[in-house]
Amino acid sequence: MTLLDQLEGNKGTVSSALGKSLAKKILAGDKTLLKEAIPLVIYDDKNVRSGAAKIVEKVAEERPEFVSPYLDQLKPALNVDEAQTKWMIIHVSGLCASLEPWNSE
Repeated sequence: MTLLDQLEGNKGTVSSALGKSLAKKILAGDKTLLKEAIPLVIYDDKNVRSGAAKIVEKVAEERPEFVSPYLDQLKPALNVDEAQTKWMIIHVSGLCASLEPWNSE
């Protein structure tokens, strides 16, 4: 089952349990999941977007160096409709700020 399939199946009440669980797998060494999550922060479905953003956020909280190379790819998520995803990406950028300067261009 792909990451997208898992996030699409995580409908209903917004739960961060799946994101936290997947983040633990990334922190344990499965960086492929992180590479899958990054583009999903701008996916059409808001549940997928917020789930992917939660994964990225939880990883950045413990290992910002895993996420910092992807900051430019995360910037478009600041334009999505829901505030939850935007705030998580802002939090991620703060966590990674000392490792990768934010390019505003």
